[in-house]
Amino acid sequence: MKNVRPIRVVHYGLGATGRAVAQMVGRTPGLELVGGIDRDPALLQRDLGEVLGLEQPLGISVKDDPVAVLEAARPDIAIVATTSLLKDTYSQIQTCLRARTNVISTCEELVYPYARHRQLAKDLDELACYSGVSVLGVGVNPGFVMDLLPLILTGPSSCVSRISVTRVTNATLRRASLYQRIGAGLTTEQFRDHITDPCNRHIGMLESLHMMADTIGWKVERIDERIEPILSEEWVREGHFAIAPGQIAGIRQVAVGTVEGREAVRLDWQTVVGSQETYDAIVIDGTPPINLLVKGGLHGDQAASALVLHAIRPVVAARCGLLTVTEMPPIRYTAPSA
Repeated sequence: MKNVRPIRVVHYGLGATGRAVAQMVGRTPGLELVGGIDRDPALLQRDLGEVLGLEQPLGISVKDDPVAVLEAARPDIAIVATTSLLKDTYSQIQTCLRARTNVISTCEELVYPYARHRQLAKDLDELACYSGVSVLGVGVNPGFVMDLLPLILTGPSSCVSRISVTRVTNATLRRASLYQRIGAGLTTEQFRDHITDPCNRHIGMLESLHMMADTIGWKVERIDERIEPILSEEWVREGHFAIAPGQIAGIRQVAVGTVEGREAVRLDWQTVVGSQETYDAIVIDGTPPINLLVKGGLHGDQAASALVLHAIRPVVAARCGLLTVTEMPPIRYTAPSA
């Protein structure tokens, strides 16, 4: 069998998501960890293998100079896992593209940047093409469960009039930072101020809605969004954290897209501390009608990391430019020996 050179991977951002992806990469045959970038003083100059909890050191120090790391490591691809907002991630992605490095980013707004940032998307596409590399935003939501998966399910349909997706998750099973993000433990008055910060809500609802509508060919006339708190009806205790009755236990976001005067897309996202019922549900009104229920739902952190891992080879092989998941071959599991 012909020997194939491993794909060289640099990890830009070593927070919880970045480390989870890097750990998977470090244990996957055919992929080689060649650099780590982060600005956290607690990580700088530490061996990347140690930071990731791998079985042995890698002889690679975590550094905060992306230009120097990219120049020294000469990676095939960089995994940028830093922030959710494209305006904050944009310069980091630019740096990688200028180094002629393919990019996968977990930035939610990059999954479908045409929803909010058409000019930034155009600029990234031009720079990626100039450098001869690709850039792709990847995630479980947005990027899969509330947009790509429903689109795939329309394949057997001769017509579709409406798509509805509901995702209910248990915040207890996610990172502790999610508690603060959703306002758990706040009063309703505090919650109103809390959600004025766009980072304290689910980022990706507009991206998912526009991705589906644009891919199908629906012209969205209006989008109605609402965000509401979910109040605890009883004491909820999770470790050292407690929520009293009447305090915020979770959050619900709903976005509805209107096409030709009718509701064509409805997205309903809920996450609650201690939720006993979790699921992902997709309903497609069309011919034939299609209903999919994923009991328990997809675990956001685990699924997102796996999607990034499985996207590495397709992105390295893809055409140059800015891509979306609707333009890629199916991002799927591949056995280690394949």
